[in-house]
Amino acid sequence: MTNFWRSLFGLNGAAGDRTVVGTPEGIEVKDVHYIKDSKKRLTALQELHNRYSATPHADKIEAVYHKTKEIHSYLIDRKRVHELELFHLQHTDHFLNTFTVIMDAHQQHYAKAAALKRAAARADGVIRKVASVTFRKDRKEVKAAQQANRETSERAFADLNEAKLEVPGLTVPQISINTYSKIVYLRENISGGLVTNEIGFTSSPEEKETFIDYVCERFGIDSVAYLGNAMVFIPTHNTSPPAEMIPVIHWNGSPYALILEDCRLFPVRTYRKSR
Repeated sequence: MTNFWRSLFGLNGAAGDRTVVGTPEGIEVKDVHYIKDSKKRLTALQELHNRYSATPHADKIEAVYHKTKEIHSYLIDRKRVHELELFHLQHTDHFLNTFTVIMDAHQQHYAKAAALKRAAARADGVIRKVASVTFRKDRKEVKAAQQANRETSERAFADLNEAKLEVPGLTVPQISINTYSKIVYLRENISGGLVTNEIGFTSSPEEKETFIDYVCERFGIDSVAYLGNAMVFIPTHNTSPPAEMIPVIHWNGSPYALILEDCRLFPVRTYRKSR
C-alpha cells in the first residue's frame, strides 16, 4: 500500500530525477542551486561594472559580463549545469576576486587621502580662527586701534558729506532655497578622471556628505552644512549677468552662496520655497 501511494504521487523515483517548477525544462533538483549561484555571479559582475564605471576598465568588465551571460544561457539550455559551475570556478570567481581587491585597495587609498585633506583643512581652519580671535577690548592696544579707526572714519564721512556723496551700504540679499532642482558638479576620481555628481535639497544624506567633503577640500573650510540650491544673479564685470542655480551652505554661523568655479562665497539670507 505504501508503495502504491508513493507511486501515485511520484515519490518512488530517485530524488535526483525530480524537476522544479520555474526552471528550464529537464533541470534536476540537485542542479538548481548551481543555476542560482550562476545568476548571483552575473549580478556580481554587474555590480563590479558599476564600481568601475568611471575607469578605463569599464568596457572590459562589461564585455566579460555579456560573454559570461551568453555562456550561462548556452550551457543551461543544453542542461550542462555542472560545466557551468566548473566554468565559474575556473574563470568568473578569479576575475571577480581580482578586480574587487584592486578596487577595494584604490578606494581605501582614496578614502585615506581624502581624510588627510579634510584633517589638514580643519587644522588650517583652527589656525585661522586662533589668528583672528578677538582681543580683549580693555587692552590699551585695542582701544588705541579702535580710536584710530573711528577718527579715520569720521574724517572720511565728513569729506563725503562735503562732496555730497552717499555712503554705500553693504547689503545681504535674501534668496529662496529651491527644494526640487539639482545641479551638477565634477569631482576627480582615483584614476584622475572627472566624475559627474548631482546635489540638491532632496539628495540622500550620503550625497550631501560627499558634497560637503568636496566643498571643505576645495574651499579649505570645515564645519559646513549644505542647505540647498538657489537662483541668483552672480556679480560679474558683465552688466547683465545671467541668473544661475548655485549651492548654498551654512558655515561659521551664516549662510553663503557658493561659486564653485572660482571658489567665491557670498553671504545671504534664506527662506525656503517649495514647488
